[in-house]
Amino acid sequence: MTDLLIIAWAVLTFLALRTLVALANVVSQPYLPAARNKHKEKVSLLVPARNEEHNLPNILRAISQLNYPDFEVWVCNDQSTDKTIDILQEWQQHVDWLHYFNGETLPPNWTGKNFACHQLAQKARGHYWLFLDADVALAPDALQKAVDFFKEKNLSLLSIFPQQIMQNISEKMTVPVMNWILLTLLPLRLVLQAKNPLFAAGNGQFMLFDAKNYQLNRWHQKVKNRNVEDILIVRMMKEHQEHVAVLLGNGDVFCRMYRHYAGALQGFVKNVHEFFFGSRLLMLFFGLVVVGSPLLLYFALGWKGLLVYGVLLVVNRFLVSRASHQQYWANLFYHPLQMVFLALLMIENIRLRITKKAKWKGRKITI
Repeated sequence: MTDLLIIAWAVLTFLALRTLVALANVVSQPYLPAARNKHKEKVSLLVPARNEEHNLPNILRAISQLNYPDFEVWVCNDQSTDKTIDILQEWQQHVDWLHYFNGETLPPNWTGKNFACHQLAQKARGHYWLFLDADVALAPDALQKAVDFFKEKNLSLLSIFPQQIMQNISEKMTVPVMNWILLTLLPLRLVLQAKNPLFAAGNGQFMLFDAKNYQLNRWHQKVKNRNVEDILIVRMMKEHQEHVAVLLGNGDVFCRMYRHYAGALQGFVKNVHEFFFGSRLLMLFFGLVVVGSPLLLYFALGWKGLLVYGVLLVVNRFLVSRASHQQYWANLFYHPLQMVFLALLMIENIRLRITKKAKWKGRKITI
């Protein structure tokens, strides 16, 4: 057997293994179950907001419809230059649960979001602290379900990857890529069940902490200069033997993340390498394998190799779409464009690492 044939069969085996991981994520149903008990402990919802005039009305409307009995909302206006403060002032006149403050000037060696979250933690008074991004929306029963699951599993942190809302072509060719990577490389149930911190994932869009645990550890302060705070916090917590669970949105936690190609590229470029333990070599290897597979398999195995690849890919995309509650046919149709986006994303990640010209929300960052 030639070296090319060995590589080709290794590529097919890798795709088959990733498909099995996706199957595990479908079978394990990594979602919030219906709440068995009604809880009344106060929850602090903490929202960092920098130029979020388009998202704030949506999240505030969703929060106003929560059926949870006791919560407060704190919003950190992080040096916004749009109408963020006007929206907060307007809403505060009509609800008693909303509080906001203007964030302090960003100090050295802090990233904007981490410093905003650090300031929010100083305001919170709840038994549980839920950090939410401003582009997230919650179903009325989401908070009750999250607290019930949190208590049942005796967690220190619950993080949820929201169900993504995608309405245009740019979103459909970019946003699904991250879930496709995640759900084919990591069985989410292992985040809770396996003690090894290598089995880690997290999403800063929804992170529910036990308040006492957070006060003791100040998790955002521990990662104050890192752009990808969520997965690093999960890894640190697992190293400290804390109980952490990661789930997927299932009609309860939603997000419309990036509405345009440029926004998706700028948003994902700062963290794509963290899916591969922070290693750009592993990132490039993965990208080379998944993008170059069809050409390699055709030269090594001919049309039969491409057929096997195609069948595995169809099953793979179906399983990930099923677990993520995304449109299967859309993900299959846009798969080639998604792979182009993934390749460009990785190249841009390396370019910005070398040139040190990465920016996020008007601030220079290091990736």
